[in-house]
Amino acid sequence: MGAPDYPYPHRVAHPLGALRLQLTPVATDTPTAGLWCPYSRDLTREAPHLIDHFPRGRIDRLVYAPRDWEVVAPEVFTNRGRIKVGFLPEERGGGLVLLRLTDGEIVRLQVAWKDCG
Repeated sequence: MGAPDYPYPHRVAHPLGALRLQLTPVATDTPTAGLWCPYSRDLTREAPHLIDHFPRGRIDRLVYAPRDWEVVAPEVFTNRGRIKVGFLPEERGGGLVLLRLTDGEIVRLQVAWKDCG
């Protein structure tokens, strides 16, 4: 019979489509940055999609501005398990998500819900 592919099959929402993410080339002197275009403002659906399909390394923490999202949470459930999330201060929010990879790299993503083809 075997174990399921991931520990929280009842908590992981199915993605709405392909991951819409553009990352800048890796550079040693600047932090990695990019543009993420989620399909909705439901962080509990969109963050797991981003985390599960992120192309560079493994994400172990996500920080976001709660005012940017209609559905927020202190944690999200991915195919790999639970990921804790944090909140950006009000003055730093506004279309920004920070990701911390397991190797310590920080990735800054601008979030855009419109104008993403």
